[in-house]
Amino acid sequence: MSNPIPPGADPRQVVADGYDAIGCTYLAEARKDNGGLRERYIRYLTEGFPGCSDVLDLGCGAGDPGTKMLSVYFSATGVDISPGQIELARINVPNAEFINADISDIEFPPDSFDAVTAFYSIIHIPRELQPGLIERIASWLRVGGRFIGTFHSGDSAEDYDPNWLGAPMYWSGYDPADSRLMVERAGLRIISAKNETIQFDVDGEPTTFHWIVAEKVQGA
Repeated sequence: MSNPIPPGADPRQVVADGYDAIGCTYLAEARKDNGGLRERYIRYLTEGFPGCSDVLDLGCGAGDPGTKMLSVYFSATGVDISPGQIELARINVPNAEFINADISDIEFPPDSFDAVTAFYSIIHIPRELQPGLIERIASWLRVGGRFIGTFHSGDSAEDYDPNWLGAPMYWSGYDPADSRLMVERAGLRIISAKNETIQFDVDGEPTTFHWIVAEKVQGA
């Protein structure tokens, strides 16, 4: 069952403050890359995708392991709403560029990137803002560029936990069918879409997410 956010609370500020508070705890969990998911999905960029050079990592957190993996192969830029996470990212991945900003309203010029990744980050912004973000991602991609994103595995207008890993946290999202439709309407052709389950050691609860890989088609 989804829990509503407290009245008057700003979802994006809850996320920023939450990740500031749990930075080291979350980093320890993220580094485990449960199931090797980030590594496996990054292969969509490193194998059979020649010419990939500039990659944007939305919701990069502390940069490890996602942006760190990307920076081995590409010129990587990470964006995160949490100032504390960005500080850690600049230490963990000194060869990447990092920007402290809200992914739901940041802007880049059209055709700026060969790939955009969003590992466990789109789920943290209000779902009514997600279609606009996907449309902007499509505009930032060069033709043929790829998008890899993690979405909800079920419909949830808002979900709030007052003590997730030690701090309040917020999520929101659509069911997988609607998420895929949102991606396609932005002009991206879906290459892969499947549910993947991970388990955080700190709470022992398995969680399923919907992972989408798509590419920008001509005219999008």
